[in-house]
Amino acid sequence: MASRLTVTDMPSARAAVRILLVDGNRLFRAGIRTLLSQHSDLAVLDDVESGADALKVLQTQEPDVVLMEVNLPDMDGLEVLKQLRAASDRVQVLFLTTVDDAEALLSAAEAGAAGYVLKDISPENLANAIRAVHEGRTMINPVLARRMLARLAAKAKDGAPPDKAKLGENEVLILSRVALGMSDREIATKLHLSEATVKKQLRRIYGKLGARNRAQAALLAVKLNLIT
Repeated sequence: MASRLTVTDMPSARAAVRILLVDGNRLFRAGIRTLLSQHSDLAVLDDVESGADALKVLQTQEPDVVLMEVNLPDMDGLEVLKQLRAASDRVQVLFLTTVDDAEALLSAAEAGAAGYVLKDISPENLANAIRAVHEGRTMINPVLARRMLARLAAKAKDGAPPDKAKLGENEVLILSRVALGMSDREIATKLHLSEATVKKQLRRIYGKLGARNRAQAALLAVKLNLIT
């Protein structure tokens, strides 16, 4: 396990997004550390190789974002996510993975992941993805998202697609902006609404569409052709 970052190592500690990196490949973790060190607003608090080590770190530290591989040496990253979600809703989980699988994405969305991107992502886009999930946005590989939507439709018990007619005009506008990756605050500013109103309407949207979280709502927005 790499040594933890101290306050003296990180002059801009108060402003930086604190990251826990979880991946079984030591060389890959070192590369991500080097990459992220180039951004003054991002800081890797710790990097570990296993799910058990990650859960141990999370008992004593509270990162803003957990950047994690799905396939870990000792357990499935989705199980780590489930255990984390049972303890905290604040920490955002972004999967950075080689697992190009719609079923895994569906499971991650259901378990409360904030994002799911593949390891062929560019360094700059990875940094932006970390910032985005920290700000409450959803980041999902677009090609994989469309595969996941097909799987989601196939798994639906009644076979019925989501119904746009269930949504009011403002709800459609809000959902389309969720799918574009906008935060609640950005949506409120764009639509001239209060942030509290946006949050309230999002809860109503989730109920109408049967979405469990923001990630599923964003994916259903694609299904409804609210974005292309």
